[in-house]
Amino acid sequence: MKKILSLILLVAAMLSLASCGSSIHKSTTNLPTRLEMRMSDLQFLGESEISCEYTTYLGIFKRINKVNGQNYVPGNDVTVSKGSGLLNSLVATLKGKGMDLAAAKVLRDYPDATYLQVVLDTKQVDRLFLGSVTTRTARVRAYKFKN
Repeated sequence: MKKILSLILLVAAMLSLASCGSSIHKSTTNLPTRLEMRMSDLQFLGESEISCEYTTYLGIFKRINKVNGQNYVPGNDVTVSKGSGLLNSLVATLKGKGMDLAAAKVLRDYPDATYLQVVLDTKQVDRLFLGSVTTRTARVRAYKFKN
């Protein structure tokens, strides 16, 4: 009986220590879009960095903590949704928890932009006991057509 109890305690200790850790994933995205133009046809407006931090409990429950470095208040959100035009690629690329909220910053910073390109998308996951804290950061470049 004591052997079984000590084996159960050993397995429980190993599981609790194995669930802690940290990982970083980086990816660049290239959407399969055919757009025939040259860089000389575009004017670079600038680059913006957007981020979202959320907590996941038990792999099911998710809560947004921060959007673009500021505490998130539910109800005070402006989102970017899928639509027509070139902004559709931004929303499709940044799919995920809270990134549609963060993408609104790019549209506020560059209202004249007609082409948005996600240059870098970084996801950092800090694993906790029975949960995790995830921080996603994306760098977006804004362009407009020259007249």
